[in-house]
Amino acid sequence: MIIPDHEIIEEANYLVQEHYGERNPLSVTIGILENGDHFYTGWGQPPGFDYASAIYEIASVTKVFTTSLLCILQRQGKLQLKDTVGQYIPEIASNAKVGAITLEQLATHTSGLPRLPAGLKQTVTDKLNPYQNYTEQHLLQDLLKTRPSSSGSFEYSNLGVGLLGLILSRCTGRSLEQLMREEICGPLFMEDTLFELNDEQQSRLLPVYTANGKPVPHWDLGVLAGAGGLRSTAHDLLQFAKANVGMGSAPITAALRDGQKPRHRVRRGEDVSLGWMVKTGIYHDRIHWHNGGTYGSSSFLGFHMEKNTAVVVLSNNGSFAMKMLSMMRPQKRHVDEIGFQLFKQLTKTVY
Repeated sequence: MIIPDHEIIEEANYLVQEHYGERNPLSVTIGILENGDHFYTGWGQPPGFDYASAIYEIASVTKVFTTSLLCILQRQGKLQLKDTVGQYIPEIASNAKVGAITLEQLATHTSGLPRLPAGLKQTVTDKLNPYQNYTEQHLLQDLLKTRPSSSGSFEYSNLGVGLLGLILSRCTGRSLEQLMREEICGPLFMEDTLFELNDEQQSRLLPVYTANGKPVPHWDLGVLAGAGGLRSTAHDLLQFAKANVGMGSAPITAALRDGQKPRHRVRRGEDVSLGWMVKTGIYHDRIHWHNGGTYGSSSFLGFHMEKNTAVVVLSNNGSFAMKMLSMMRPQKRHVDEIGFQLFKQLTKTVY
């Protein structure tokens, strides 16, 4: 529901004006979960526009869906976190270092794999849609030549989580689209979270623009879809967040809880779990969050378990420079700052 005079909606309105100022953000949707209730608001569209059901690229927020699938399949006994890449990708047997990487390392960005595959640049025919021609065969060729770093430290990797998506598909014999629909989106009544949209959903997919307002194409992630290929709505993302705070199907919420435990220290006050970044506040409470961005979209999703709150911020306005090496590691942008400021208001603490 949209409640324009609700205190938190007023705060959201103020934050959008503060962060975007006179520069038109084109379209922004904010969704808030508070004590089980959903609130939505938005800017940039005609009066009466249904912001809750507008479809956006969510880019790297996709990663927490891919890692959630990992937790669900582990609960089902289909795989284990300690399983290795080599068990599922026998084509790269000659590269023992890549073959020894575990699924947990892929999900926590501690695999030592680079952020992007080395051969990606050679496949680009449209710089505005850089991933569209990168195939499974390209990925396998790159994995044969990749030499992971051996530090064991956190190194954000689109390649790693994209590879995890391929492994989950191979393990189950189902496409990543099928897995998302059958294991997460169906049980949680998330009808608009997909890699491929039908005609009706396409009509609700907002066009995307650079930070300077230039129209650009939506991205096609291909074999790396598990790292950033989903489209979704504020409504669906709040459904997912609600399950993460424990309100949802019991088997799914139990699996999601498995993925929330901090597993590796990134820096003081911030850890990584299976997919989620985990920020610890001054009172030692935690926000699990992730962001995403393409040349034409920006996204933020976070939840606070103890306070039963969640925040979604989506924009069809990109924050990244027009460079080949986009889909960067998590970094603060307008949507992130708005998200954390709303959490400060909702939880009365500082992160």
